[in-house]
Amino acid sequence: MARVTRVNGPLIEVHGLDGAAMFELVDAGGVPGEVVALTGDHATVQAYEYTGGLRPGARVASLGAPLSARLGPHLLGGIFDGLLRPLDGTGMWLEPSALRTSEERSWPFRPLVRVDTTVAPGTPIGMVDATADGAGALPYLVLSPGGTITAIRPEGGYAANTPVASVGGRDITMQWLWPVRRALPYRDRLDDQVPLITGQRVIDLLLPVRRGGTVAVPGGFGTGKTVLLQQIAKWCDADVVVYIGCGERGNEMADVLAELRELADPRTGGRLLDRTVVIANTSNMPMMAREASVYTGVTVAEHFRDMGYDAVVIADSTSRWAEARREFASRGGALSAEEGYPADLASAIAAFYERAGPVTTLGGKPGSVTIIGAVSPPGGDLTEPVTTHTQRFVRAVWSLDRDLAYSRHYPAVSWSGSFSRDGAALAACHARNDGRDWVTSRTRVASLLAEADRLSALAELVGTATFPARERVVLLAGRLLREGLLQQSALSPSDAYCAPERTARLARLILDAVDDCLRLTERGTPAGEIEVRDFSDLLRAKERP
Repeated sequence: MARVTRVNGPLIEVHGLDGAAMFELVDAGGVPGEVVALTGDHATVQAYEYTGGLRPGARVASLGAPLSARLGPHLLGGIFDGLLRPLDGTGMWLEPSALRTSEERSWPFRPLVRVDTTVAPGTPIGMVDATADGAGALPYLVLSPGGTITAIRPEGGYAANTPVASVGGRDITMQWLWPVRRALPYRDRLDDQVPLITGQRVIDLLLPVRRGGTVAVPGGFGTGKTVLLQQIAKWCDADVVVYIGCGERGNEMADVLAELRELADPRTGGRLLDRTVVIANTSNMPMMAREASVYTGVTVAEHFRDMGYDAVVIADSTSRWAEARREFASRGGALSAEEGYPADLASAIAAFYERAGPVTTLGGKPGSVTIIGAVSPPGGDLTEPVTTHTQRFVRAVWSLDRDLAYSRHYPAVSWSGSFSRDGAALAACHARNDGRDWVTSRTRVASLLAEADRLSALAELVGTATFPARERVVLLAGRLLREGLLQQSALSPSDAYCAPERTARLARLILDAVDDCLRLTERGTPAGEIEVRDFSDLLRAKERP
C-alpha cells in the first residue's frame, strides 16, 4: 500500500507506488495530485489542492489516468477552475458551483447523419442546438472517431454521458476526456495568412497577428495588460474565446465575468459570455492548479478548433504560471537556472505556444488556435527570463510602455518596442482584399512615428525652435497620429472597437492633413503658424461612429 512520506506545500513524496506512470493522477489522502517524478517505487506528486492536514502515512491510490479535461457542450458560457471543475461566478467571489453538473443536465441533441453511413474521423455526427437556453451561441458539434454509424438517437434531450450514437461498435457521448498535456491531433498544419481583427487600431494597423498566431504582451504593473486583453476578448473576430485568469486577483476576474454577461455579442445578438470559456485560477486558489490551467485552456481551444472554429486563448498571465513552476521546482530540489526558474522553463514555454496554429482538422475543415499570453515581469524588467524566453517563441510582441500608460495613452502599446513577424504577409493579404490604401497607410504611419520619436529625443536636448520647418511638422504629425489614431478609449461606445476599414480611413485622414502641412512649409509658411492651428476636429474624428 502506497503511503505519503513527506509533505512540503504542494509537493508530496510517496513510497510504495508500484506500477505508476509519469503524469498519472493519484489520490493522496483525499488530495488530488499528479506524478511528476519517479524513482523506483518512490514518486513525487504535484498536489492540486491545499495540503494542510495531510500528514505522512496517509494512503495514496493511483487513479489510472492522466490529468484530463472533460470536453462537452457545458463548456461554452461556463466558468471553471484550473482543473476544469465548474465554478459559481454569479456573486463577488468565485466558488465551487452548486449547479447541476453536465452529466445530470439534458442537452438538446440533433443528429446530422443516418445509420449505415460511413464517416471519416472528425466528421460531425450530431449537434447541440445553439438556440436552446444555456446551450451556447455556437453549434456544439459531436465528432466521430471514424467508422460506420450503427445506431444514432433521434432528435431530443439527453444527458451528456448518454450514448447518442454508435460508430464501429463504439458508443459516442456528447462529452469525453482528453489529457491536457497532449495536443489534440489534426490532419495538416496550414500556412494561411489571415489577420485576426482585434478592433484595436495600434494592433490591427501596426502590429497585426494572424489567426493561429502567437503573441506576448509584456508590461509592468499598471500599464494596462488586463484591460487590453479584456478588449481583445470582447471584440476580436474569433469564434470562441478561452480566457484564462492565471494567478490574477479574484475581483478582476469577477469584473470580467460581469462585463461578459452584460455585453451583447455583435455576431450572434446573444451574450458575449455564450461563446466564451472562462478558466479562473485566481491568486487565492491552489498554486499548482494554476500551472495546469494553461494546458487545460489550450486543450479546450483545440477541442473547438477541431469543430472548424477559430479559437483564441488569452492567458493572463504566463508569469504566474512560470512562478508556480519555479516554486514547485525549488521545493523538490530541482536544478535551477536564471533567477531560480527551473532549467526546463524555455522548453515549457515553447511547448505551450507550439500548440497554436492554423490547421486542417481530421474532418477536413480549417480551424485555428491563437495564443495571446500576458507577461508580468517584476518591476517592469523586460530582460527577466520569462519575458526573454517568450519573445524567442512568439510571432508578435505587444510591449506595453510605462511612460505611455502614465500619460494616460491607452492602449499603452509601444510602437517602437514591439514587433510583428507576420506584418509583411498580412499586409499582402490586406492589399489583396482592401486595396493598396491600407498597406501604404501602414508604411507611412510607421515611418512618421519612427522619425517623430527620433526628433523628440533631439528636441529634449536642443529644443524644437532650432528645427527646420519640415522636422517641426513631423513632430506635429507624430502627436496627431498618437492622439488621433493610436490612442483608443475602452470606455467609449464608439471608440472601444474600430473596424479595419475605419482604421484605414482615420489614418488616411490624418496623413492627408500632414501632407497639407508639409506642402505649406514648402511654400514658405512658418512652422509656428502651422503648429497653432486648431486640429481638435481631426482628433475627435475617432469618436464619431
